[in-house]
Parts: sequence; structure tokens; C-alpha cells
Amino acid sequence: MILVTGSTNFVGRAVIQRLNQRGYHVCCLVEPSRFEQDLPTDVTFSILSASLEDLPALRKAVEGVEVVIHLTREEERPRERSLTDHTAGTRNLVRAASDGGVSRFIYLSRLGATPASAYPLFRIKGEAEIAVAESGLPHTNIRSAVIYGAEDVFTTRLVMLAKMMPFILPIPDAGMVRFQPVWVEDLARCIVETVERKDLVGRMIPLGGPEHFTLEQLIRRVLEAAGMRRSLIHLSMPIMQSALDGIEAITGGTATPAWWLDLAAAGSATDLGTIPKHFDFEPCRFSQCLTYLRRQRPWRRAFIRHLLDR
Repeated sequence: MILVTGSTNFVGRAVIQRLNQRGYHVCCLVEPSRFEQDLPTDVTFSILSASLEDLPALRKAVEGVEVVIHLTREEERPRERSLTDHTAGTRNLVRAASDGGVSRFIYLSRLGATPASAYPLFRIKGEAEIAVAESGLPHTNIRSAVIYGAEDVFTTRLVMLAKMMPFILPIPDAGMVRFQPVWVEDLARCIVETVERKDLVGRMIPLGGPEHFTLEQLIRRVLEAAGMRRSLIHLSMPIMQSALDGIEAITGGTATPAWWLDLAAAGSATDLGTIPKHFDFEPCRFSQCLTYLRRQRPWRRAFIRHLLDR
């Protein structure tokens, strides 16, 4: 049996779909919340409700489990669970997995993760990687670039923001920092293949798409895919942060995830060709996989609902 955490976000749903297609018995570890309805509806799996803070419940959850795939959703729903809780939750999960005799642990991290980072997103991911490595479990850490796909927190949020600003769109001045977005279906394929690959045990695998972009190039591709034109205005990181803080103070909600500016400052890229090198297939090019942005959707209403989400 394979236990999947973070199964209620768009990455988790894609992974569950592929595991189901391969005939695996999948159990989704769902933390008590209102997001259980986000699980896929057209595949077979079982559900266990347990918090990553509850070590006894986690020990019960891993009974009979051979592989744990540790995805996360705290970056997508900051009010549901703070990103700062992630390291402690990961330590509890690897401890339960070790005590329960789990034979494989796969952790989805981020490119640039290091406990020495000045940016909280990358520091916390780096601390979690160390917790996995020190557990003694046969493990694989997958470091991913920015992940995109329908219902993601990157491209769809950009479109929502642009819909609220009909002529201009302020963006962080990230200079020549590089990004290498990876399609969620390609990432899910890599994760599921990792389950079956003993040669990847004990390794850190960096993954990204087949192209490098600056932040401006990336945003222009998203707007073009959504059929939109906006004049991009570059703002320094401090001014951008002040603007986002002002929106939060007025609305009580966050216009963008707290980690967006960290990502804009640090970038998210690795060598081109990492997926063909490690998994022997060609990943989707960015512009070819953005068709979901053309679908009719109440973008402005969705953004307002996001701002008012408590």
C-alpha cells in the first residue's frame, strides 16, 4: 500500500490518478479540514484522517504501508496550516514511517531548498529534507521547479490578479533570475516512476521543465495563454511587499501566497534535460500545456472569494 500526504491539492490529485492507473492500492492521509472534498472523484482509494502533529495517529496510519509519498499543501492554503509547521510535521511522519517499517519514503521538495537559506520557503524545505535523510529510511528527495497545471497556485493566481487590473500588472523586479516551470502531469509521472526505481534510493533528484524563462517572460506566456494583454510594471521587492501588505491590511486576505516573493527573488531552475536524463521522456513545453487558462471561468469572483477566504 502507498500512503500519500498532501493529496487534496492539484499535485496530489495527479499523483493519485497515476498510482491508480498503475494498479497500486492508495491511501490518502488527509488532515482534518474542509478540503477533503478536493480529492479526486473518479479513482479508487482509501482515506485516513490524521494530523501530522499527532504521532500516535501517524503510527496507526502507516500500518501495512510500504511506500510513503510526502507531498505538501501548506504552501497553497496558508490559513489551513502554517508553512512553519512543515518541518515538525515531516519529522513526525518519518518517525512513524521508520517505526512502522516503511520500506520507501519519497519527499517532494523545491529547487533551492537549504536550511541555510535566507528565504523561509527554501529554508523550511531544506530542514525537512534533512529530517528525511536523518530518518534512516530508504528515501528519495525530489526537488521540483515551479509546478503548474489546472487549479495551481501560480498561473491561475496570476490570471486572477490580471483580471482585477485591466490595463497594467505590477510584477516584482526579479532581473535575470531564471525559472523552469514543470507541468504537474510530468511531475506526477516522475514521482510514480520513482516508486518503482530502486536506483533512485538515497538520491536527490532535481526536476524542471524543458525551458528557462525570466519572470517577465514567464508572466507574458501566462497572459498570452489566457488571451490577455497587460503592461507589466516592475516594482522593487520592498515596494512589492509593501503593496501586498497593504492589500492584506485592507481586505484581511492575501492576494498572493507569502512565498511568491521568495520565489521571485531566488528563482527556480536547474539544468535543462533533467527529466529526460532521469526518467527518459520529454516533458511538456510551457506554452503547450496552458490550455486550461482559456477555459471560461469567473476569474474575478474566484479572486475575491480567495481574498475573503478565512
